[in-house]
Formats: sequence, C-alpha cells, structure tokens
Amino acid sequence: MDRDEMEEVRAAFIAGEIGGAVVELIIAGMEISQDTIVDSLEAKRHSVGNAIYKEGLRDVAAMVRKGQ
Repeated sequence: MDRDEMEEVRAAFIAGEIGGAVVELIIAGMEISQDTIVDSLEAKRHSVGNAIYKEGLRDVAAMVRKGQ
C-alpha cells in the first residue's frame, strides 16, 4: 500500500468515526457539538480492547478537540 492509499484509509477512518459518533448522539437525542463528539469518541476509546484502534480514536478525538 503506497502513501496515498494510506492517507485515503486514514481519512475514511476519521470520517467514519466522527460520523458514527454523530449518529450515536442523534439516536440518544443529545446535542451535537464539538464537546459531545469528543466525549463520544473518548468513551468509545475506553470501551474498545484493541490498542491500535484506541490510538486511532485518541487521534481522531484530538483532531476534533483542536478543530482540525
């Protein structure tokens, strides 16, 4: 896998995790905000067992927190 393909996979992961967090918040009837999305991503990070997945979720939450 070349660098461009890796960037595409990373972008898809980020979009999927943020989108999933938003869908979960909508289902729960919660406000959609930067803080609630970060909280949702952090909660998911604490609930998963895979260390690599945890690291990815941590990075996505940090990006949302910084507004990137």
